[in-house]
Amino acid sequence: MVAIRHYAIIRESAAHIAEAANGAVEALVEARIEQEPAFTDRMLGRIESAMDGYVTKGVRWTAKTLTDRGRNSQEREFGADFAGVLDIDLEDFKVSKGFLAQAKMIEPRASVPARDIERMVDQCEVMLKHSPDSFLFLYSMGGISVVPAVSVVGGHFSNPHELYSRSLSRFYEEHFECFIGDREISSPTPNMLDGLRERLRVRRLSYLAAQQGAIQ
Repeated sequence: MVAIRHYAIIRESAAHIAEAANGAVEALVEARIEQEPAFTDRMLGRIESAMDGYVTKGVRWTAKTLTDRGRNSQEREFGADFAGVLDIDLEDFKVSKGFLAQAKMIEPRASVPARDIERMVDQCEVMLKHSPDSFLFLYSMGGISVVPAVSVVGGHFSNPHELYSRSLSRFYEEHFECFIGDREISSPTPNMLDGLRERLRVRRLSYLAAQQGAIQ
C-alpha cells in the first residue's frame, strides 16, 4: 500500500464523506427523516453530491448513485440494503472492489425486540453467503456507525450498538486503504453499474471512483 499512501488522500476523503453524511443525521435529529430507506437515500445522495468532482492533491473523485424503487426489488431476498463500489485508478495503484450493507435505525439504549434481532441476524447471514465484506450500518441521532455482519451473526446481544463498530469516517478510511473490500463486487466501467446492481439484487448502489491527473 506504499503507492496509495504516497497520495495522502485517504483521511481527507473519508472525512469529506462523513461530513456530507452527517446531513442525514441532522435531518433525523430534526425529525425530517423517520425511516431507514429515507435516511439511506439522504446519506447516499449527500455522499454523491460531496464526492462528485471533489479534488484533493491531484486526484479527482467521481460519484454516482443508482436507486431502484420498483416493486421487484430483491432487498428482502438478498438481505442487503445497498452496495458500495470503489474504483481507484491511479498511475501506480489500481483496484476495484466493494461491500454489502444492511441499514438499521436504532438508538444505542433502545430496547430491541427479539424478533427484530433475529431478522437482523438472518439478513446478515444472507449477505455473508454472498460476500465476507458485509456490514450493518447503524443510524442513530448520535451518528452513523458500522458493524461487521460477521459480528452480528456470531454474537449474543440485545442491541447491535453493543458490538465493536467503526465510525463512518474510519470505515471509509479502511475501505480506501483496502482493509475492506470484495473484488467480486466491482464494475469495470460506470456504464456497467446498473448491471452490477441487478446482479447484486440491491435497491441502491453507491459508486465512488478516484482518478489521477486532475488539476487542483
